[in-house]
Amino acid sequence: MPTLAQQLGETAPVSFLVRKARRLGIAELDHAIEVAAIRGCKHYRSATPLAIPDPGLNRLSDDELTILLILGENAYHPTAIRCAAQLARSPRIDPHRLAALAVQHKAVRVLTHISRAGLAHDPEGRNFWITVLSNLPAAQAGSEPDLPHWSRFVSMPGIQKSGPAVTRWLTPIT
Repeated sequence: MPTLAQQLGETAPVSFLVRKARRLGIAELDHAIEVAAIRGCKHYRSATPLAIPDPGLNRLSDDELTILLILGENAYHPTAIRCAAQLARSPRIDPHRLAALAVQHKAVRVLTHISRAGLAHDPEGRNFWITVLSNLPAAQAGSEPDLPHWSRFVSMPGIQKSGPAVTRWLTPIT
């Protein structure tokens, strides 16, 4: 399976965040998704939950976990990107720190994709996404066919008895 960086035609640096996660018992991308599910991204909980304990926010912040999910050295796993989009809207995320970590760990392209989708489709998080984007280097505008479509970051209930339901950005359930 190609890495996310290979899928996007980029090189993948080795991140100290991966080494930190491994020391904390998060050895695989599925483990990181499981920790995010424990932290409220229940939409991505495995049908057979893994026995991975949450190392705690003081040891691995939500900002770090979000970036860990979108690192280029990870296997190409669109579910991890979708999970990161949901976790990014945790109330414990600092948009300035999230952007800084993305720059530090070479995850700007994926976070920019998520943030542009958030800006366009998450009215409640508009200020958050503006702040993230304003703290990222300018990225070339255009579609990212290898990254999940914005519709994979939202809940779209469609038509209900009472009329059209509102599309909402998926956020962690705390």
